[in-house]
Amino acid sequence: MANFNDQLIRIVEDYRAAGEPWPAKREQIAEWAVANDRYQLTRGMAVSQCAEKISRAMGLEHVKDKKGRSVRKYYSARIRENGQLVMKWDDQNAERPFMEVSAANRRNLVLGQCWQLKQDMDSYSERRCPDQPIQIDFNFNIDLEELGQLDDVG
Repeated sequence: MANFNDQLIRIVEDYRAAGEPWPAKREQIAEWAVANDRYQLTRGMAVSQCAEKISRAMGLEHVKDKKGRSVRKYYSARIRENGQLVMKWDDQNAERPFMEVSAANRRNLVLGQCWQLKQDMDSYSERRCPDQPIQIDFNFNIDLEELGQLDDVG
């Protein structure tokens, strides 16, 4: 029996096989899944819950590239559509402009997490250890180099 994420990815793949619009918003995939009895909940929350779960499953789905690296299969990007920002999904064969937006969006998420960590540690240090505040280096270049060397060895 496939796990729940696998079942959700199957919905994505069946949506695409049905010739539905692609790249797609998670709500489009969820609407199709609910309309085709692929995902059943109370109607009021079915689409939004399914969309959230499909989005999570697509974000976790990885494949191996030609060099054996584990890479995401699906990517999201906030795209302006009809004057509004919407989240759309595409796969590893997305056009470059889509991937540039996706990369910028993900970088901003990482920046936001770093900013929150800084706020948390600055606050903690001021309260608990003002004479020896916790110092965090946010330059990841050396870490990235070391992880790249591990990839080269493995």
